[in-house]
Amino acid sequence: MPVALLFVEGDLDAEVLTALLVTPPLRVAVTKGGPKGSLPPKARDERKKNVRACYLRDRDFDFDPPANLGHPTVDRIADSSGNVLGWRWCRHELESYLLEPRLVSLATGWDEASYSAELMKAAKHLQSYTAARWAVGIARRSMPPTAELPTRPDTLQNEIKLPSDCGEAACFNWARDHIEAFRQKVEPALASMTIAASLAERSRRLAAQTSIEDVLVWHSGKDLLAALEPAISRRPENNPVVFRRRLRDWVRNNPAAAVAIFPEWRALLDQLSA
Repeated sequence: MPVALLFVEGDLDAEVLTALLVTPPLRVAVTKGGPKGSLPPKARDERKKNVRACYLRDRDFDFDPPANLGHPTVDRIADSSGNVLGWRWCRHELESYLLEPRLVSLATGWDEASYSAELMKAAKHLQSYTAARWAVGIARRSMPPTAELPTRPDTLQNEIKLPSDCGEAACFNWARDHIEAFRQKVEPALASMTIAASLAERSRRLAAQTSIEDVLVWHSGKDLLAALEPAISRRPENNPVVFRRRLRDWVRNNPAAAVAIFPEWRALLDQLSA
């Protein structure tokens, strides 16, 4: 059954995807749903109203890029029948697609080879910063959620209930043991040796980049946009915000040509209409 409603994170996603998803036979309403964590419950709530709703979120530093970049990654399954509730981008975020050299050349007239050279230079400038952001992301994804540190004992199933022993010794011992168990789960992810290993591995990974696709997959699109500012300032667009707006507008005015650039976008449209 085709998707009728797609939740996305921000204004740029909604502006671009609305243009892509109203092309016949698609009739998908796109709406801004806020932070990525809020998208799954919003899609589920709509499904309870019999609205075929899904979501699409950024990949960010929460996941490594998938091996297959030709279609969006399934982020969450809706039910036991295997229906998809949501996907996530293969690249970091939407800006990571708008900065594709062919798209930039078509939208702005910037010579593709000259722009690609500036993009590789921007990636080199960002190498250590991106490695650091990856290290934080890897540490964060390894940590247990704070929901695993509730303020009541797990044994109390009924919320209107107290422990059998409310004395100081019993309660304080429970708090110490409870927090210590959580600390032992958190500490390995934040250990200095773990962080050092992440930094070294991501630095090697980023230093070995030789292709534009690799750059656009492993770096944040917004960071690349900021790092391109010296080159953009010499162009008619003058600054990164205006430059991004021009790329956005080109996609909105040329949805079919934009989809043709990215197999992942074509695959997304196919899955939303299936």
